[in-house]
Amino acid sequence: MRKWWINKGTGCFARRGTGLPMLLMACVLFSGCGGKAREQIDTVGTERAGIPNTGTEEKTASESEGGTEQAAKDLNKAGETSKNAEKKLKEEGAGIAHETAIDGEVDFTELKKENPDIFAWIYIPDTDIDFPVLQSTEADDFYESHNAYGESSSQGALYTELANMRDMCDFNTVIHGKTSDGATGGLFDDLHRFADRDFFEKHESIYLYTEDNVLTYTVFAAYERENTSLIRTYDFTYGTGCEQFLKDMYGIREMGKNLREGWEEVTPYHFLITLTTQSQSNPEKQFVVIAALTSDAAGKINRQVEW
Repeated sequence: MRKWWINKGTGCFARRGTGLPMLLMACVLFSGCGGKAREQIDTVGTERAGIPNTGTEEKTASESEGGTEQAAKDLNKAGETSKNAEKKLKEEGAGIAHETAIDGEVDFTELKKENPDIFAWIYIPDTDIDFPVLQSTEADDFYESHNAYGESSSQGALYTELANMRDMCDFNTVIHGKTSDGATGGLFDDLHRFADRDFFEKHESIYLYTEDNVLTYTVFAAYERENTSLIRTYDFTYGTGCEQFLKDMYGIREMGKNLREGWEEVTPYHFLITLTTQSQSNPEKQFVVIAALTSDAAGKINRQVEW
């Protein structure tokens, strides 16, 4: 069995016992994946989180200024929708512990007082998606029928299954959320906006906060797929399972599928998140938005890939 080690701090991967030439080649290949997106977003992720950039590349003054300006644009782009959402959270107490990531900060100490199952917070600019992400030790689907406080609720909460690690080091972390059913609002209602080509092209970034890190992901695919469990369909613990997922993803010829130019060669050595919710038009389908990690502010995302 071949084992590969990936270090997101350096962007390199190598097999144990690999010579220097192969290691250098691996570094070049990995750093070339989504290079432009990485440069554009690295500074944004670290500036918004207030965490120093731990990457190995030094940025020029102009690049740093550009990153800061981009960060400001991302915050401003939230516009009236985000302002209204923040106002609702603060005034009506709709957000758990009155928390929001609009200001680029998340207080996990207070959140965990409300519910220790909270391990992350997801924020997508220009949408109302600004919520905690939970994982239950009781049952994979516990938060399908319970809110972030752990109370019974048809709206549910955003959650991952136990097959995914909380440290976000899996190849594909699947985050579940509901869409409105007519009677109850869905936390992932705005996810469907990525089905619109114009919105998809203009909105690349997803921010995911953890207790000691901020991760920036670039959205590269949005489409409908059969309504089956990704975690149970693919074995993401092995490179072969990751490859099969990518092969199937790129092979889907779904009408309305959005795929970002320049992201046609994602590999098992990337770190992905898949946001999934019900299709608005077909109960036998699910709508997914897939994004790849392009900034790891604290340099903690690593994993071993087995084949």
